[in-house]
Amino acid sequence: MSNTEALPWAVDSLARNKILTDNKIFMRTVTAVDDDDDDVTPVNPIKISHFEAVAAVNTSLEWVEEQNFEAHEIMLLRRLRDRAFELKIGTVAQKH
Repeated sequence: MSNTEALPWAVDSLARNKILTDNKIFMRTVTAVDDDDDDVTPVNPIKISHFEAVAAVNTSLEWVEEQNFEAHEIMLLRRLRDRAFELKIGTVAQKH
């Protein structure tokens, strides 16, 4: 195809396609509906009880102490354990 033959095709193509400004491109991108979410299966999160959380943090705390972690790291786990224990006690108190 020569340049003179391609010119009418190019003019016709430009006439059919809208020229978009950067702002219009941005707005179309922002407002476009994302169809990729259709195939996502919802996940039901597993509920972990306060009792299980306390046990897990206790196990972690024992391991951290055996590994001679720094004091601030051990203190963080102790605070997490204490908080989980408080939640466990609060849940038990609410049931009675």
